[in-house]
Parts: sequence; structure tokens; C-alpha cells
Amino acid sequence: MSRLFHITLIVLTVLGVPILLFFTFSNFLVSGIAAGVGMVFAVVYTAFWLVVLRVNAAWPRAGFWWVIASMLWGAGVSFLVVMIAGLPVLELMDKLGWTFVTASFGGAYPEEIVKALGVAVILLSFRRLNRPWHGFLTGALIGLGFEVVENLLYGTFGALMNPNSDLAGVLGIWALRVVAGPGLHVIFTALAGWGIGLALFRAGRSLSWRWTVAVAWTLLAFALHFAWNLMWESTTAQVIAMVVIALIMYPVAIWLYVHCHRSARNDGSQVVLPGLLTNLTALQHYRDRHSSPLPANRTEPGEPEAFSAVEDPERLRG
Repeated sequence: MSRLFHITLIVLTVLGVPILLFFTFSNFLVSGIAAGVGMVFAVVYTAFWLVVLRVNAAWPRAGFWWVIASMLWGAGVSFLVVMIAGLPVLELMDKLGWTFVTASFGGAYPEEIVKALGVAVILLSFRRLNRPWHGFLTGALIGLGFEVVENLLYGTFGALMNPNSDLAGVLGIWALRVVAGPGLHVIFTALAGWGIGLALFRAGRSLSWRWTVAVAWTLLAFALHFAWNLMWESTTAQVIAMVVIALIMYPVAIWLYVHCHRSARNDGSQVVLPGLLTNLTALQHYRDRHSSPLPANRTEPGEPEAFSAVEDPERLRG
């Protein structure tokens, strides 16, 4: 855990919360029906994904605040950065007449960049986040926070655009986004998070390898998001493109989900101690209280090595 990153996380979260509150409550001013229905769907959608992620053996014992911090980064901090950096890009695309890639630049950039940055900040802010698969789950939570707020906004927009009723509009948008592309941001950021987790917690690798794997997985998330948002003139081409992207994105995400689950279950490298053993006296004290020596770190064949974790680094200083 880095105090610098922990403070950074707190400051940015404090700045992002007002943005979240603004978007949430402004929906009620636009359409009470759309906002109310959207909030119900948001709760159900969030609960569903939390259950899916929680049953994975890779779920860390990082506590309630890790979940809250991750989702607030996606729902608040990310939108703060998008407002600052994303809107000028949309204006530039509009002036250049690049309609085909307008939504791609307005979506993949800067969304995937700021969400990936959030994964790194949060992984370095919580002591119990110390495995590559923790990056995958942290990214998924950040993406979930972002996606829920984005669905709320689009739902309200759909209510305004529907000529018949606000209810029909919000139901149509939520159905489209949940059925046609479920968990898009959850998956995008989870992929980037996996690469960042590998870069931070895979043992015995060079600095160049760490940068390469982090950038590669983040670029994959960026490319998938960019391609998904391309605005094809033909509806048929649009559907074909989305199907092709889905056939790449979802199998990779499912494979990683299963891989993280199995890796966590087979992980024998983590040794949980009551504190740091900083001298021989503390080591002997530990051995006196246990019938066997310190368990040796081990990894299953083919599984990544990782750093050991401790319960409380302030105790057992000798």
C-alpha cells in the first residue's frame, strides 16, 4: 500500500462524488419517471454483477471500502475526467466532420484511460490487493460504476426522445443496453485491470515486461471500445461489426474470469502472518507458537508468482 496513492484516491473521489450526485439528481429534474425507473434498474443491475463477481474465488478480502472506492472511481472520477477531456474531443470530431469515429473518440478516449488509471491507483491504495486477479476484479467494479451511471443518463435521454411516453423511452434504452451489450464497461476495464494486475504483482519480471503487458491489455480494452462505438452508415454493417466484436470480447472475458477463479483457488504463494517478521527474535517467536516452520511460498505449475501478504505491517517489529 502506498500512502501517496491512497491520498490521491481520497482526493479524486471527493472531487468525483459531486459529479455523480449532479448526474443522478439532474435526471429527476428532466424526467421523474425515467429517473425513478432507472434507479430501480440500476440497483438490480449492480446487484447482479456484484453477485457474479463475488462468487469468484479471486474476490479479495479487501473490505467494503475497496468496493465503494472502485465503483465511485467509475461513477464519479471517470465522469469528471470525461467532462474535462472528452467534450473538447467531441467538438473537434464534429468540426472535422469525422462522424464515423466521433463516438469512438468520445467514448474509448478518455474513458478507458481514466478507468485504467483508477485500477492502478486503487491496487496501490489497498494492502490486501496483491494478486494479478485483483486487478481484474477491481477493473470490473470500476467499469460497473461507470456503466450504471451511463445507463441512467441514456435512459433519461431515451425518455426525452420517445414521442409516446417517458416510460417507454427509458424501458427501451435499458433493454437495448442490457440485452445488446451487457457489461460492456465491466469487461473493458476488467481486461485492462488484468494487465495492470499482472504488471504490478507478477514476480520475477523486468520493468519493460511490466509496462508492455499493462499497455497491451489496456490497448485491447481501448480497441474493443473504439470498434464498438464506430458509427456505420448501414444498419447491417453495424450489427455485423458488433457481433464480431462480441465474439472476441465475451470469450476472452469469460476465459479470464474462469482463469482468475482457478488461479485464486490454486494459489499457495500467499502466507498470512500477524505482521512483518523483521528480525530473528520475531521469527523465533513465530516458530515457537507454531509446530512447523514458516510455510514456503509455492505456485502451481503455470501459475504466476506473487508477493506475500501480511495482516498488519505495524505489528511484530521486534
